[in-house]
Amino acid sequence: MIKNLILINMLMLSTIMANYQQPTTEQIEKIKQQFFKIVWSKAMEAKEAANIVVPNIREELLENLCSSAPSVYFTTHADLSDSLTQAENTSASVFVSTDNQNSWTENSNVAPLNQEGYETTWGATTMTDGGNNVDWYLQGSIDSGSLGLDFGQMTVSQAPHNINNVWPPSDNLYATLVSDATGDNVAGGAGQDIVNLRATYFAGDTSTVSDDKLYASMGLNGSCCDEGGFFGPWNLYSIALVNPDAENPVAYSYAYGNGGFGQLYPAIYKIDGDLTTGEVGGFEVLSENFDYTTSGNNLQATSLLDIIVNDNDWGAWPNSLNGLVLVGVSVSAGLNGLDIAIDLLDTTDPGVLVMSTQTQYGNTPPVLSDAAFNQDTGELSVTYTDADNNLATSHDVFIDDMAFVMIPSSHTYSEGVTFTANIGGVGGTAEMHFNDGANETILELDLGGSACTLLGDSNNDGLINVLDVVLTVNIILCADCPDNYNACSDMNDDETINVLDIVNIVNIILGLQ
Repeated sequence: MIKNLILINMLMLSTIMANYQQPTTEQIEKIKQQFFKIVWSKAMEAKEAANIVVPNIREELLENLCSSAPSVYFTTHADLSDSLTQAENTSASVFVSTDNQNSWTENSNVAPLNQEGYETTWGATTMTDGGNNVDWYLQGSIDSGSLGLDFGQMTVSQAPHNINNVWPPSDNLYATLVSDATGDNVAGGAGQDIVNLRATYFAGDTSTVSDDKLYASMGLNGSCCDEGGFFGPWNLYSIALVNPDAENPVAYSYAYGNGGFGQLYPAIYKIDGDLTTGEVGGFEVLSENFDYTTSGNNLQATSLLDIIVNDNDWGAWPNSLNGLVLVGVSVSAGLNGLDIAIDLLDTTDPGVLVMSTQTQYGNTPPVLSDAAFNQDTGELSVTYTDADNNLATSHDVFIDDMAFVMIPSSHTYSEGVTFTANIGGVGGTAEMHFNDGANETILELDLGGSACTLLGDSNNDGLINVLDVVLTVNIILCADCPDNYNACSDMNDDETINVLDIVNIVNIILGLQ
């Protein structure tokens, strides 16, 4: 009886083995070739998208980023291009944390200021819990279709800084670069349906990248990661990376698979190809020295950044945006007789990670300097410098009962920015009030006594008449008054108000001069 059972099992096993053969090395290489062809193709599309779409965001989105000092009402500014305003489905968000990145407040109410001196500036004010410390980053997104392209939604984002090198990073340390629709996978189950791409970074010594690390996460609609059947088909996953500034058509991949009788395994791959033919020229394991986890619904991977950026074909690093492009791919691959069968299950839009975060601990008050007044043009100027690159939340000048808003010439506040206001021919003392959101700085400037728009118009009403004579007489009669000088009453510019000035004003009224 036992012998019969053994015989039956052997027959069944032989039948199974007949139907499910072990793949040859050549077949596995063909599977890898086709898999990495798909990954490379999607990476090159992502690179092209970055180099066409991103310049509309790249140079401006992260140009002149600045903020107020840490405060309850936290203000952020960025200079953005007009193309963002005109494009459809365009958005920008600022993410702010006041608890050391444990939680983030997203403010999507980022909009053009449309103010003089801020013609290309987008700003947002975010309500926070206050305190003296703040971390924040900016994210921008644009629909490539509004630019006549078909690369989907392109997101360029800074990210939290995984400053403690936490592995795996918690959700609060990731920036979402891509949100992908659920149920859009061609075949396969929820475990091959990509729903997002996220990333963060660790920056060590600023003088080298030897300690820098990249962390990437590909979220799935189901549990990660279904490896497929014993005999196939096998499921393969890739988080592809590309340098948008690289000269050579080369992509890199955090690739995950576990099948093919040990021939499909996780590694960092380098893939090169021919843009003319669309064919993959070669692929190689760049390193197996990386960490990954398939816990929950996410494929997460991390490695030292220099494993990738020190490769000869990566290109210059840091590049023009200190960032890289990511795209997610899931594939099913198996045998079809002596041939192979491979299907693209899902892929994502490209996402661009910019490896930077703005952080401020404490605050240094701003400094006002180089105040000057041009009596010929009536222009008052002052230089505002803030060591923390904090913008001026208020920038006003007060002269007697008049107030003027001063206009910045640029927005690089750590380097010093000239603010100006045209105050006309007023005299007296200009009192300039600037605030960085936490500290107010005041600077006074004596405008002198010779500033006068219309000589003889003592009351500055644009007319010369008896009222100006009366005001000038009162100035003479009140010699001990602290404000007994009026530049418009000083007709002969001798810095003294007397009867000669009255005579000159009267002569103007009578038309004698």
